[in-house]
Amino acid sequence: MQRFLLHVSFWLGFFFIWNQITYFYISDKGNRLYFSALDVSLIACAFYGIYAYLMPRYFKHKNIAKLLALSLIYLILLAGGYAFVMKLFLNHMLVPIHFNFSWNYTDLQYNRFFIALLGLLGGGALKLALDRVNAQRRLNAMEKANSLAELNYLKAQLNPHFLFNSLNSLYTQLDFDLPQAKVILVTIADLLRYQLYECSADFVPLSKELLHLENYFNLQRIRTEATTILNVKVDDNDLMISPLVLMTFVENAFKHVSDDDSRENIIQIDIQLTEGKLHFFCMNTASVKEHLSATFESMGIGLQNVRQRLELLYSNKYELTTKELDSKYYIYLNLILR
Repeated sequence: MQRFLLHVSFWLGFFFIWNQITYFYISDKGNRLYFSALDVSLIACAFYGIYAYLMPRYFKHKNIAKLLALSLIYLILLAGGYAFVMKLFLNHMLVPIHFNFSWNYTDLQYNRFFIALLGLLGGGALKLALDRVNAQRRLNAMEKANSLAELNYLKAQLNPHFLFNSLNSLYTQLDFDLPQAKVILVTIADLLRYQLYECSADFVPLSKELLHLENYFNLQRIRTEATTILNVKVDDNDLMISPLVLMTFVENAFKHVSDDDSRENIIQIDIQLTEGKLHFFCMNTASVKEHLSATFESMGIGLQNVRQRLELLYSNKYELTTKELDSKYYIYLNLILR
């Protein structure tokens, strides 16, 4: 019903404009309405003929030659039919003409043809434009669905390598430091519980996400000899954030941190919240032997997928920058949470 009213409103507006612009020289209102009604009804017939019938058939069969042939035939029949009806009206003076009308039948046919052509071109152009918009909308919906599926997969995914190393650390601690082993076991349980049960929501409290990140960071620092630094300064924990949106960068830092004997190997993460804007900084030293440009490319979902997730979840609300300098890899992420 809404679409019907939209079409009716358009043609009423078009009729008014056509009447004022095309037949401004005709002083008789009856004649102006008569010729405007004939013109607009012809344009509307041509418009809907291609919009509702010819173009849908073309999209189905993709035969441009057939579309052009059918359009030409429809145009000729429509223009000829209108010209014939107008000739009858004029010859029998069914509508009295109160201005100098000197066209012959050939002029009338040409005039009807070009007016019908206007409607035909308009209907075809609009149908093409709408089809392009709908195709883009379907593509965006597919990309969104793929991104959501990927995000859901990431939420549910338990990194086997990380879990294996954590259990190995736990096994070692059982023999040498039982209290520490209990802490590790509780931390692993908290990580698994968070990923299995709490990450199903689209957004989670910022406090829980940061606690999960700290637990992960503390477990990983047990098995690395690199210097690990984690600074978190967040006062407002009532804000919500998409779960695991920061974890990819932290995982990548531990995965690619250097193990050179000739220098200090460092992982540094700083997280601050300022007026609803989260500032995330991550730096890790990279091995001189490993080409830095491959660092992010070899991670699980890749930088491009991370950007897609952020675009999906925080469109126009984030700034992500990466930098390689002096065998160090830097990540800067500003995220508006309000």
